[in-house]
Formats: sequence, C-alpha cells, structure tokens
Amino acid sequence: MSQINSIDPSHNSRNKEYFVHLVGIAKADDIMADAELELIQRIGKDMGFTDPEIEILIETTEKSDYNPPPDLSKRFNQVYEIVKMAMVDRVFDNKEMRLASAFAIKSGFSEDEIPTLLAMLIYGNSEGIDEEDLFEIYYIKGKPSEQIHTGIN
Repeated sequence: MSQINSIDPSHNSRNKEYFVHLVGIAKADDIMADAELELIQRIGKDMGFTDPEIEILIETTEKSDYNPPPDLSKRFNQVYEIVKMAMVDRVFDNKEMRLASAFAIKSGFSEDEIPTLLAMLIYGNSEGIDEEDLFEIYYIKGKPSEQIHTGIN
C-alpha cells in the first residue's frame, strides 16, 4: 500500500488529489519556503488532515488524476488557493503559472478564460481580496465577466 493510500479513508480522494496539487505548486521552484509550508499546513488542517497525514502528503511524489468538485464555486476556490500558494513567496514564476493554468483546465475552466481568470486571481491575491468576492466579480450572472483582465473595475 502506498503512503498516500494509507491516509484515513474518511478523507475523500478528491481532497487528497487537490492537496497534492497544492504541494506541487509549493515545490515548483524546488524550495518550499516557510510561508508556503505554513499555508500548506493550514489548508491541510482546514481539510481535516492530521499532522502526520499532512507530512505524508507533502513527501509524496505520486501523481494522481484530479477529479474536480462538481460545484463551480468550489473549483474556483481551489484555483484561488493554487494561485495563493504560488504567490505566498512573492514570486510567481513561469513554472508556477503553467501548473496553475494546467490545474485550472483540469478544474473545468476553458483555455480561453484561463488568462483572465489567473490575472484576476493574481491581482486579487496581491490586493487581499477575498475569494468569495472574486468569485462574485468574475461570475456576474453566471458567466465570466468581460470587464476584468488585469484588475478589478
């Protein structure tokens, strides 16, 4: 049995898969800064993982398929957290951008909306805007807002 499969089965595989993606973003530049580790641990605890489970998930190198949640707001929130993780060390490099884009696509966002979505999330994170507010701004009347490209109007 792999280490990742030994984690408490009450945590659904969707949470484990998503958490492994977060860890991948934190490790994208080959250095996990203290701020990244703190955010990883906070999110892990919010998801109900124990400290030993978080350590196992941080150390895992296993890749898994990602099965996004059906709820659009939850998928948006996960992409928000991916961007937040990428920006926590104040560096958002090309590798992190590619990983965030790939994750957004896996989450069901179209390739056409990814640049606008990521630009908005980067701007929102840098300005401290809450993910619920960003979701409302981005999805005005159920479709992506055309007015947001690099900032919030």
